[in-house]
Amino acid sequence: MEAHTTAQAGGGSVNSLPRLTYKIKEAAVILGISTITIRKEITAGRIKAIDRFRHVLIPAGELTRWVEAAR
Repeated sequence: MEAHTTAQAGGGSVNSLPRLTYKIKEAAVILGISTITIRKEITAGRIKAIDRFRHVLIPAGELTRWVEAAR
């Protein structure tokens, strides 16, 4: 049987690839903080984000770096 790569409707990810970026709401859920806190951290330059295509995207590695820096 052949493996298929599928995407989920509504912003899901491709099953066979790791997530490279997250939207602000997704990042907030993952980190257990509010979207306002995420936006404040972006504005302060403590979280680097990509503002493209009507969405603010946060690289997955940036979330890891931010958590490690908070330790």
